[in-house]
Amino acid sequence: MSQLAPLLFASALVGGGFLALHHRQPPPPVQPPASLTSTLASPGLAPDNSSDPLLEALRSDLHLQRQLILLFADEGSLKGKDLARALEAGHRLHHDRRDLVHQLNGALLKLCAQASAQRDPEIRHLLGWMEGDPELLDLDRLAFRDTLRILQHGLLKDVTAEGLGLKARLTRDLGTLDRLEHSVDAEYRKVFGGAGQAPLGRRELWEAYVAQLRRRVSIQELLAAVPEAQPAPTSPARPGAELDGSHLPDKVLVLSFDDGPHRLYTEEIEAILLKEHVPALFFEVGRNLGTENAAGQLQLSHLSALTEGLVQAGFVVGNHSYTHAQLSKETGAPLDLEIRETDQLLRAIPGAHSQLFRFPYGARTAVQLKALEAFQLRSVLWNIDSLDWADPVPSSVADRVLKTIAQEKRGIILFHDIHDRAGKVLPILIPKLRAEGYTFAGLDAEGNLRLPKP
Repeated sequence: MSQLAPLLFASALVGGGFLALHHRQPPPPVQPPASLTSTLASPGLAPDNSSDPLLEALRSDLHLQRQLILLFADEGSLKGKDLARALEAGHRLHHDRRDLVHQLNGALLKLCAQASAQRDPEIRHLLGWMEGDPELLDLDRLAFRDTLRILQHGLLKDVTAEGLGLKARLTRDLGTLDRLEHSVDAEYRKVFGGAGQAPLGRRELWEAYVAQLRRRVSIQELLAAVPEAQPAPTSPARPGAELDGSHLPDKVLVLSFDDGPHRLYTEEIEAILLKEHVPALFFEVGRNLGTENAAGQLQLSHLSALTEGLVQAGFVVGNHSYTHAQLSKETGAPLDLEIRETDQLLRAIPGAHSQLFRFPYGARTAVQLKALEAFQLRSVLWNIDSLDWADPVPSSVADRVLKTIAQEKRGIILFHDIHDRAGKVLPILIPKLRAEGYTFAGLDAEGNLRLPKP
C-alpha cells in the first residue's frame, strides 16, 4: 500500500467490535524495550530482511501504548488503591516507553541523514508495516504520529525526487491519522458534552477498539508486578519546602510541562502559550540537554537551544533529573548524579537555572527530599494530572483536566511536551477556563507565585 489503510469504521463495526482480520501466521513476540536500545545504535534492515531493530522498536512502542490504554480503559471505576496501582503500573510503562522512544527518535534521525540508497528502502519498509500490516487495528495507528513526524522532520531539507516522494507519503499518512483521531475525538465530544455532564450514549468506536485489545493484550502480569502501590505524594514536614498546587489561591492555575525539550513539540507549545500570554514551567530531562564527559566537561546538545529560547521568552525551567529515573529507589552517589548533572547543564544555558525540581512520577521519600537541599532545590509536584502520557484522545485529556479542576478549584497542572496532546488541548482549555474566571499564574525561579499584572 502507498498510504495508511483507509477508515474502516463504517464497514468494520459489527456487533460492537471491529471485524477480526485474518492473517496466515501469528505475529512474532514483541521484544521488551530494554533489549532494543543497544541494537538501535545501528539501525537498518539485515541483509536477508530477517531483522530490523527500528521495526521491532515500533512494535514494542505500540505494545506499550496498548497496555497503557487497557490500564485506564475503566478509569471512571478506578478508586483508591486500584487507581494508585494502575498509576504505578502506568508509570513503569511510561518509563520504558520514554527510554525506547528516546533511542528510537535518535535512530530515525540518523537514518534520515544516510544516503538515499541506504535510507529509502528502510523508510519504505517501516511505512509499509505501519500502513498495511494485517495485525494492526485502525486505532493502533495513533501510536505512529510521533514517528511519522520525526521522519518528516528528518527529511525536511531534502529536495531530491526521492526525498520529496517520501515526504509526500508521510504527509498522506499523517492526514489519515488526523482523520482517525478526529473520529474518536468527535465521538468523545458527542458522548461527553462537557465536564460533569452525564454520558449521552457510548463511545462505540473506542469501546470496540478496547474490546479488540483485550483479546490481544493482557495486563495481568503487569498489575501482578505491582502488588502494593506506592502511597500518593504527601507534603513533607517542613512547611513551604514542597509545592503541589493544592494551596494556591482560589481559581489560580499553573501550567507545567515535563520531559522535554522535544525537537518538535516544545516550540509548538511555546507558541500557543505566547499567543495566549500564559506563563508556564518546563521541567527538563538532562540527557536531552547534553552530556558530561569523564573530565567533567559539559557538552550541550542542539536541543539546549530550545531551552534557551524558553527562558528568553519568559518561561521558567526546572530540573527533572538526568535520565528520568524513579528516584525514590536511588540513594547516595546515583541519586546525587541524577540531580547534579542536570543542575550543571541548566547552569550552562544562559538564564535557565532555577531552584525548581520535579521528581519523575512524583516518586520520592524523605531521603530524596533531603538530597535536594545540597543543591538548594525545591520540589514542585502537581495536583491535576492530565494523564496525557496515557491517553491518545485530545478531548478525553481536556475533559479529564476540566473535571479535576472543577474538584480542586486551583492547582498545578501536569502536561508533557514530548508528544502532541498538550498542544491540541491548550487552545481549548485556556479560553474555557478563563471564561470560568480562572487565572493562569507562574512561579519564579525560587518557586514564588507570580500572578499576572492586571
